[in-house]
Amino acid sequence: MSSPTTTHTPEGGGGPVAGGRRTLQRLRRGAGYPSAKVFAAELGIPETTYARYERAPETPQCGIPMANAWAIADKLGCSIDLVVGREDIDRPRPVTLDDRARALTRESRRMLDDYLDYLEHRDAEDSRARR
Repeated sequence: MSSPTTTHTPEGGGGPVAGGRRTLQRLRRGAGYPSAKVFAAELGIPETTYARYERAPETPQCGIPMANAWAIADKLGCSIDLVVGREDIDRPRPVTLDDRARALTRESRRMLDDYLDYLEHRDAEDSRARR
């Protein structure tokens, strides 16, 4: 059974960029920060420093200090791997159960919760019966 996929590409990311380049810029814009200056101020770092991060090669050797990489990932709501170039923004990733559940209506989520409760109870009963 094939699993559904989605991409990391943020809404409003400015269209495709060849070769996965300009990931930080795309993520920043997708998160609603119109400029590097605005985002740098939000992070509390100099604009020139953040602008350098956006221009850096998208490899794990990008030169972004770990503390800043974590802060950027937290503000952009993405993985640190995307920030430091260990993950390609254009590569599809499997959709998680949480992703699928969030897409459901409130009533369907309630039904899913009820079913998961049932499965947990059944597994606990099966486990006790095997002892």
